[in-house]
Amino acid sequence: MKTKWLDFVLLLTNRIYTRKQKVLSEVGLKTVANIIVLIGLEIFLALVSLPLYLTTKSGGVVAYLEEKGGYAKVSFDYNLRRILTLTGVGIFLIIWLMKLLLIVLAPHLFGPMRLYQVSDLRPADLLSKETVQTETGIQTARVSPAMLVPSLEGVNKIGGGNYEFYGKAVPNSTVVLLLSDTQSVIYTEVANVEGVWKITHPQTNFKLSPGNHSILVFSYDAAKGIRSEVAPTQYFKVQINWLESLSQKIDVLANWSVVLIIILGIFLTFLTI
Repeated sequence: MKTKWLDFVLLLTNRIYTRKQKVLSEVGLKTVANIIVLIGLEIFLALVSLPLYLTTKSGGVVAYLEEKGGYAKVSFDYNLRRILTLTGVGIFLIIWLMKLLLIVLAPHLFGPMRLYQVSDLRPADLLSKETVQTETGIQTARVSPAMLVPSLEGVNKIGGGNYEFYGKAVPNSTVVLLLSDTQSVIYTEVANVEGVWKITHPQTNFKLSPGNHSILVFSYDAAKGIRSEVAPTQYFKVQINWLESLSQKIDVLANWSVVLIIILGIFLTFLTI
Protein backbone atom coordinates (compact mmCIF):
# COMPACT_ATOMS: atom_id res chain seq x y z
CA MET A 1 0.00 0.00 0.00
CA LYS A 2 2.81 2.39 0.91
CA THR A 3 4.62 1.66 -2.37
CA LYS A 4 1.47 2.33 -4.40
CA TRP A 5 0.99 5.60 -2.55
CA LEU A 6 4.59 6.61 -3.27
CA ASP A 7 4.11 5.70 -6.94
CA PHE A 8 1.00 7.88 -7.14
CA VAL A 9 2.83 10.81 -5.52
CA LEU A 10 5.70 10.23 -7.94
CA LEU A 11 3.30 10.25 -10.91
CA LEU A 12 1.78 13.55 -9.84
CA THR A 13 5.19 15.04 -9.14
CA ASN A 14 6.46 14.05 -12.59
CA ARG A 15 3.42 15.59 -14.26
CA ILE A 16 3.92 18.81 -12.33
CA TYR A 17 7.60 18.85 -13.21
CA THR A 18 6.84 18.28 -16.92
CA ARG A 19 4.22 21.03 -16.99
CA LYS A 20 6.62 23.45 -15.31
CA GLN A 21 9.12 22.85 -18.09
CA LYS A 22 6.39 23.84 -20.58
CA VAL A 23 5.67 27.02 -18.62
CA LEU A 24 9.31 28.06 -18.95
CA SER A 25 9.21 27.63 -22.70
CA GLU A 26 5.78 29.15 -23.46
CA VAL A 27 4.46 32.71 -23.65
CA GLY A 28 1.09 34.44 -23.60
CA LEU A 29 -2.22 32.90 -22.52
CA LYS A 30 -0.84 29.36 -22.60
CA THR A 31 1.55 30.26 -19.79
CA VAL A 32 -1.28 31.71 -17.67
CA ALA A 33 -3.46 28.62 -18.27
CA ASN A 34 -0.60 26.29 -17.35
CA ILE A 35 0.13 28.22 -14.14
CA ILE A 36 -3.53 27.95 -13.08
CA VAL A 37 -3.45 24.19 -13.72
CA LEU A 38 -0.16 23.95 -11.80
CA ILE A 39 -1.67 25.70 -8.77
CA GLY A 40 -4.52 23.18 -8.73
CA LEU A 41 -2.11 20.26 -9.11
CA GLU A 42 0.13 21.55 -6.31
CA ILE A 43 -2.84 21.82 -3.93
CA PHE A 44 -3.97 18.31 -4.89
CA LEU A 45 -0.44 16.92 -4.50
CA ALA A 46 -0.11 18.57 -1.07
CA LEU A 47 -3.32 16.93 0.15
CA VAL A 48 -2.44 13.53 -1.37
CA SER A 49 1.05 13.66 0.17
CA LEU A 50 -0.21 14.66 3.62
CA PRO A 51 -0.26 11.05 4.97
CA LEU A 52 3.38 10.67 3.86
CA TYR A 53 4.37 13.92 5.53
CA LEU A 54 2.82 12.74 8.80
CA THR A 55 3.86 9.09 8.86
CA THR A 56 7.08 8.71 6.84
CA LYS A 57 10.50 10.25 7.35
CA SER A 58 11.60 12.66 4.63
CA GLY A 59 14.82 10.75 3.96
CA GLY A 60 13.06 7.55 2.93
CA VAL A 61 10.57 9.27 0.64
CA VAL A 62 13.25 11.45 -0.97
CA ALA A 63 15.46 8.40 -1.62
CA TYR A 64 12.55 6.61 -3.31
CA LEU A 65 11.68 9.63 -5.46
CA GLU A 66 15.32 10.22 -6.42
CA GLU A 67 15.70 6.60 -7.43
CA LYS A 68 12.59 6.41 -9.63
CA GLY A 69 11.76 10.02 -10.36
CA GLY A 70 14.53 11.00 -12.70
CA TYR A 71 14.29 14.74 -12.16
CA ALA A 72 16.41 17.28 -10.31
CA LYS A 73 15.72 19.12 -7.04
CA VAL A 74 13.83 16.17 -5.54
CA SER A 75 15.04 16.73 -2.00
CA PHE A 76 14.48 20.50 -2.09
CA ASP A 77 11.01 20.28 -3.66
CA TYR A 78 9.79 17.53 -1.34
CA ASN A 79 11.01 19.18 1.87
CA LEU A 80 9.61 22.56 0.81
CA ARG A 81 6.23 21.01 0.05
CA ARG A 82 6.30 19.15 3.37
CA ILE A 83 7.04 22.25 5.46
CA LEU A 84 4.50 24.51 3.72
CA THR A 85 1.77 21.86 3.57
CA LEU A 86 2.03 20.88 7.24
CA THR A 87 2.06 24.55 8.25
CA GLY A 88 -0.92 25.49 6.07
CA VAL A 89 -3.02 22.43 6.91
CA GLY A 90 -2.13 22.82 10.61
CA ILE A 91 -3.42 26.40 10.66
CA PHE A 92 -6.54 25.32 8.73
CA LEU A 93 -7.30 22.51 11.21
CA ILE A 94 -6.69 24.69 14.28
CA ILE A 95 -9.11 27.38 13.05
CA TRP A 96 -11.84 24.89 12.17
CA LEU A 97 -11.33 23.04 15.45
CA MET A 98 -11.83 26.35 17.30
CA LYS A 99 -15.04 26.89 15.34
CA LEU A 100 -16.29 23.40 16.19
CA LEU A 101 -15.49 23.88 19.89
CA LEU A 102 -17.39 27.19 19.94
CA ILE A 103 -20.43 25.54 18.34
CA VAL A 104 -20.37 22.66 20.84
CA LEU A 105 -19.33 24.47 24.04
CA ALA A 106 -20.92 27.88 23.52
CA PRO A 107 -24.05 27.41 21.38
CA HIS A 108 -25.55 30.64 22.75
CA LEU A 109 -22.68 32.54 21.11
CA PHE A 110 -22.16 30.49 17.98
CA GLY A 111 -25.12 28.23 17.47
CA PRO A 112 -27.93 27.99 14.92
CA MET A 113 -29.18 31.41 13.86
CA ARG A 114 -32.75 32.30 14.71
CA LEU A 115 -35.19 32.59 11.82
CA TYR A 116 -37.35 35.73 11.76
CA GLN A 117 -40.71 36.46 10.27
CA VAL A 118 -41.57 39.93 9.00
CA SER A 119 -43.77 40.51 12.05
CA ASP A 120 -40.72 39.90 14.28
CA LEU A 121 -38.80 42.86 12.90
CA ARG A 122 -40.33 45.10 15.55
CA PRO A 123 -41.54 43.99 19.00
CA ALA A 124 -45.32 43.98 19.22
CA ASP A 125 -45.41 46.11 22.39
CA LEU A 126 -43.87 49.04 20.49
CA LEU A 127 -46.90 49.04 18.24
CA SER A 128 -49.41 49.42 21.04
CA LYS A 129 -51.54 52.55 21.04
CA GLU A 130 -50.42 53.56 24.52
CA THR A 131 -46.72 53.33 23.59
CA VAL A 132 -47.17 55.32 20.40
CA GLN A 133 -49.07 58.04 22.26
CA THR A 134 -46.39 58.21 24.97
CA GLU A 135 -43.51 58.51 22.48
CA THR A 136 -45.43 61.09 20.44
CA GLY A 137 -46.16 63.08 23.58
CA ILE A 138 -42.48 63.05 24.62
CA GLN A 139 -41.33 64.24 21.22
CA THR A 140 -43.90 67.04 21.01
CA ALA A 141 -43.68 68.15 24.65
CA ARG A 142 -42.79 71.80 25.33
CA VAL A 143 -39.55 72.45 27.18
CA SER A 144 -40.18 74.07 30.56
CA PRO A 145 -37.13 75.74 32.17
CA ALA A 146 -38.95 75.55 35.53
CA MET A 147 -38.78 71.76 35.64
CA LEU A 148 -35.80 70.31 37.47
CA VAL A 149 -33.39 68.33 35.32
CA PRO A 150 -32.84 64.73 36.52
CA SER A 151 -29.33 63.36 36.98
CA LEU A 152 -27.73 60.21 35.67
CA GLU A 153 -25.35 58.94 38.32
CA GLY A 154 -24.07 55.66 36.88
CA VAL A 155 -24.43 52.48 34.87
CA ASN A 156 -24.18 48.93 36.23
CA LYS A 157 -23.70 45.75 34.25
CA ILE A 158 -26.04 43.24 35.87
CA GLY A 159 -26.94 39.57 35.35
CA GLY A 160 -27.22 38.30 31.79
CA GLY A 161 -25.09 41.14 30.46
CA ASN A 162 -27.95 43.64 30.88
CA TYR A 163 -27.35 47.28 31.81
CA GLU A 164 -28.97 49.24 34.62
CA PHE A 165 -29.00 53.05 34.56
CA TYR A 166 -29.77 54.95 37.76
CA GLY A 167 -29.91 58.49 39.11
CA LYS A 168 -31.94 61.11 40.97
CA ALA A 169 -34.98 63.16 39.98
CA VAL A 170 -37.98 64.89 41.52
CA PRO A 171 -39.91 62.29 43.58
CA ASN A 172 -42.71 60.58 41.63
CA SER A 173 -41.73 62.34 38.40
CA THR A 174 -41.34 60.54 35.07
CA VAL A 175 -37.78 60.19 33.78
CA VAL A 176 -37.11 59.63 30.08
CA LEU A 177 -33.83 58.02 28.98
CA LEU A 178 -32.60 58.01 25.37
CA LEU A 179 -29.95 55.38 24.64
CA SER A 180 -28.05 55.50 21.35
CA ASP A 181 -26.92 52.64 19.14
CA THR A 182 -27.66 52.15 15.44
CA GLN A 183 -30.97 53.69 16.50
CA SER A 184 -32.15 55.46 19.65
CA VAL A 185 -34.06 53.55 22.32
CA ILE A 186 -36.52 55.41 24.57
CA TYR A 187 -37.18 54.26 28.14
CA THR A 188 -39.46 55.84 30.76
CA GLU A 189 -39.55 55.24 34.51
CA VAL A 190 -41.18 56.91 37.52
CA ALA A 191 -38.83 57.97 40.30
CA ASN A 192 -39.73 56.64 43.76
CA VAL A 193 -40.71 58.76 46.77
CA GLU A 194 -37.04 59.42 47.45
CA GLY A 195 -36.41 60.57 43.90
CA VAL A 196 -34.36 57.50 42.94
CA TRP A 197 -34.97 56.05 39.49
CA LYS A 198 -33.61 52.92 37.78
CA ILE A 199 -33.99 51.83 34.16
CA THR A 200 -32.84 48.43 32.89
CA HIS A 201 -31.83 47.76 29.30
CA PRO A 202 -32.17 44.01 28.50
CA GLN A 203 -29.62 42.82 25.96
CA THR A 204 -31.92 39.97 24.93
CA ASN A 205 -34.40 42.38 23.35
CA PHE A 206 -31.95 44.83 21.82
CA LYS A 207 -28.24 44.01 21.97
CA LEU A 208 -25.98 47.02 22.17
CA SER A 209 -23.01 46.82 19.84
CA PRO A 210 -19.47 47.10 21.26
CA GLY A 211 -18.19 50.66 21.61
CA ASN A 212 -19.32 53.99 23.05
CA HIS A 213 -23.00 54.88 23.54
CA SER A 214 -24.53 58.21 24.53
CA ILE A 215 -27.20 58.61 27.21
CA LEU A 216 -29.65 61.52 27.50
CA VAL A 217 -32.14 61.96 30.37
CA PHE A 218 -34.87 64.48 31.11
CA SER A 219 -38.13 64.72 33.08
CA TYR A 220 -41.53 64.54 31.44
CA ASP A 221 -44.99 65.56 32.64
CA ALA A 222 -47.58 63.86 30.43
CA ALA A 223 -50.54 65.67 32.04
CA LYS A 224 -49.12 69.12 31.24
CA GLY A 225 -47.37 68.11 28.04
CA ILE A 226 -44.07 69.58 29.15
CA ARG A 227 -40.55 68.29 29.77
CA SER A 228 -37.37 69.56 31.36
CA GLU A 229 -34.13 70.54 29.72
CA VAL A 230 -31.95 67.62 28.73
CA ALA A 231 -29.18 66.73 31.16
CA PRO A 232 -25.60 66.91 29.79
CA THR A 233 -24.86 64.00 27.48
CA GLN A 234 -22.93 61.17 29.12
CA TYR A 235 -21.31 58.12 27.59
CA PHE A 236 -20.54 54.54 28.53
CA LYS A 237 -18.63 51.82 26.74
CA VAL A 238 -19.93 48.35 25.92
CA GLN A 239 -17.17 45.75 25.97
CA ILE A 240 -17.37 42.09 25.01
CA ASN A 241 -15.35 39.24 26.48
CA TRP A 242 -12.75 37.26 24.55
CA LEU A 243 -15.16 34.39 23.84
CA GLU A 244 -17.74 36.69 22.23
CA SER A 245 -14.98 38.43 20.28
CA LEU A 246 -13.66 35.10 19.04
CA SER A 247 -17.12 33.93 17.99
CA GLN A 248 -17.54 37.09 15.89
CA LYS A 249 -14.20 36.61 14.14
CA ILE A 250 -14.09 32.84 13.73
CA ASP A 251 -16.02 32.79 10.43
CA VAL A 252 -13.60 35.30 8.94
CA LEU A 253 -10.67 33.19 10.11
CA ALA A 254 -12.27 30.03 8.71
CA ASN A 255 -12.77 31.66 5.31
CA TRP A 256 -9.19 32.93 5.29
CA SER A 257 -7.94 29.45 6.15
CA VAL A 258 -9.36 28.27 2.81
CA VAL A 259 -7.64 31.18 1.08
CA LEU A 260 -4.44 30.12 2.84
CA ILE A 261 -4.60 26.70 1.17
CA ILE A 262 -4.92 28.39 -2.23
CA ILE A 263 -2.01 30.71 -1.45
CA LEU A 264 -0.04 27.64 -0.43
CA GLY A 265 -0.57 26.16 -3.89
CA ILE A 266 0.58 29.42 -5.50
CA PHE A 267 3.73 29.50 -3.37
CA LEU A 268 4.54 25.89 -4.15
CA THR A 269 4.06 26.50 -7.85
CA PHE A 270 6.45 29.43 -8.08
CA LEU A 271 9.00 28.31 -5.49
CA THR A 272 9.52 24.94 -7.15
CA ILE A 273 9.72 26.09 -10.79
